[in-house]
Amino acid sequence: MTPLKVVTFWVRPLEGQPLPEARALLEGLLAIFYEAFPEYAGVLTFSQSPRPPGYVFVYVNQGCTGLLPMAGRFLQELLQQAFPQGEVRPYGRVWPELRSE
Repeated sequence: MTPLKVVTFWVRPLEGQPLPEARALLEGLLAIFYEAFPEYAGVLTFSQSPRPPGYVFVYVNQGCTGLLPMAGRFLQELLQQAFPQGEVRPYGRVWPELRSE
Protein backbone atom coordinates (compact mmCIF):
# COMPACT_ATOMS: atom_id res chain seq x y z
CA MET A 1 0.00 0.00 0.00
CA THR A 2 1.32 3.42 -0.92
CA PRO A 3 1.69 5.68 2.14
CA LEU A 4 -0.89 8.48 2.06
CA LYS A 5 -1.48 11.69 3.90
CA VAL A 6 -5.15 10.82 4.29
CA VAL A 7 -7.85 13.50 4.20
CA THR A 8 -10.95 11.28 3.79
CA PHE A 9 -12.08 7.73 4.45
CA TRP A 10 -15.09 6.37 2.63
CA VAL A 11 -16.87 3.26 3.94
CA ARG A 12 -19.26 1.52 1.58
CA PRO A 13 -21.09 -1.78 2.03
CA LEU A 14 -19.76 -4.78 0.14
CA GLU A 15 -22.86 -6.86 -0.43
CA GLY A 16 -25.36 -4.10 -1.15
CA GLN A 17 -26.71 -4.30 2.41
CA PRO A 18 -26.99 -0.86 4.00
CA LEU A 19 -24.55 0.06 6.73
CA PRO A 20 -26.13 0.36 10.20
CA GLU A 21 -26.61 3.71 11.93
CA ALA A 22 -23.03 4.59 12.78
CA ARG A 23 -23.06 7.70 14.99
CA ALA A 24 -22.40 5.99 18.35
CA LEU A 25 -19.89 3.60 16.80
CA LEU A 26 -17.95 6.44 15.15
CA GLU A 27 -17.92 8.57 18.30
CA GLY A 28 -16.35 5.67 20.20
CA LEU A 29 -13.94 4.94 17.38
CA LEU A 30 -12.75 8.57 17.26
CA ALA A 31 -12.25 8.52 21.05
CA ILE A 32 -9.91 5.52 20.61
CA PHE A 33 -8.11 7.29 17.76
CA TYR A 34 -7.65 10.52 19.76
CA GLU A 35 -6.31 8.54 22.71
CA ALA A 36 -3.64 7.02 20.46
CA PHE A 37 -2.97 10.25 18.50
CA PRO A 38 -3.80 13.20 20.81
CA GLU A 39 -2.12 15.63 18.40
CA TYR A 40 -5.14 15.21 16.10
CA ALA A 41 -7.76 15.89 18.81
CA GLY A 42 -10.80 17.55 17.31
CA VAL A 43 -9.67 17.52 13.67
CA LEU A 44 -11.85 14.65 12.45
CA THR A 45 -15.48 14.85 11.43
CA PHE A 46 -17.80 12.12 10.24
CA SER A 47 -21.06 11.87 8.38
CA GLN A 48 -23.34 9.16 7.11
CA SER A 49 -25.56 9.47 4.07
CA PRO A 50 -29.20 9.51 5.19
CA ARG A 51 -30.41 7.13 2.48
CA PRO A 52 -29.39 3.51 1.95
CA PRO A 53 -26.80 2.20 1.61
CA GLY A 54 -25.70 4.63 4.35
CA TYR A 55 -22.19 5.44 3.18
CA VAL A 56 -19.91 6.64 5.99
CA PHE A 57 -17.33 9.39 5.57
CA VAL A 58 -14.60 10.34 8.04
CA TYR A 59 -12.59 13.38 7.05
CA VAL A 60 -10.26 16.03 8.42
CA ASN A 61 -11.58 19.54 8.95
CA GLN A 62 -10.25 22.57 7.11
CA GLY A 63 -7.60 23.30 9.74
CA CYS A 64 -5.74 20.04 9.01
CA THR A 65 -3.94 19.06 5.81
CA GLY A 66 -4.31 15.33 6.46
CA LEU A 67 -3.32 12.45 8.71
CA LEU A 68 0.26 11.29 8.49
CA PRO A 69 0.65 7.69 7.25
CA MET A 70 0.91 5.98 10.66
CA ALA A 71 -2.21 7.74 11.96
CA GLY A 72 -4.04 7.08 8.69
CA ARG A 73 -3.26 3.36 8.83
CA PHE A 74 -4.39 3.18 12.46
CA LEU A 75 -7.71 4.87 11.67
CA GLN A 76 -8.21 2.68 8.60
CA GLU A 77 -7.72 -0.44 10.73
CA LEU A 78 -10.23 0.87 13.30
CA LEU A 79 -12.77 1.50 10.54
CA GLN A 80 -12.21 -1.95 9.02
CA GLN A 81 -12.80 -3.56 12.43
CA ALA A 82 -15.90 -1.43 13.04
CA PHE A 83 -17.39 -2.13 9.60
CA PRO A 84 -16.47 -5.71 8.65
CA GLN A 85 -19.39 -5.69 6.19
CA GLY A 86 -17.93 -2.70 4.36
CA GLU A 87 -14.98 -1.58 2.27
CA VAL A 88 -12.84 1.24 3.68
CA ARG A 89 -11.17 3.45 1.08
CA PRO A 90 -8.65 6.14 2.04
CA TYR A 91 -8.19 9.24 -0.09
CA GLY A 92 -5.40 11.79 0.17
CA ARG A 93 -2.00 12.65 -1.20
CA VAL A 94 0.90 10.26 -1.67
CA TRP A 95 3.41 10.60 1.15
CA PRO A 96 6.97 10.23 -0.15
CA GLU A 97 8.90 7.63 1.80
CA LEU A 98 12.14 8.86 3.28
CA ARG A 99 15.19 6.90 2.27
CA SER A 100 18.22 6.61 4.49
CA GLU A 101 21.49 6.90 2.63
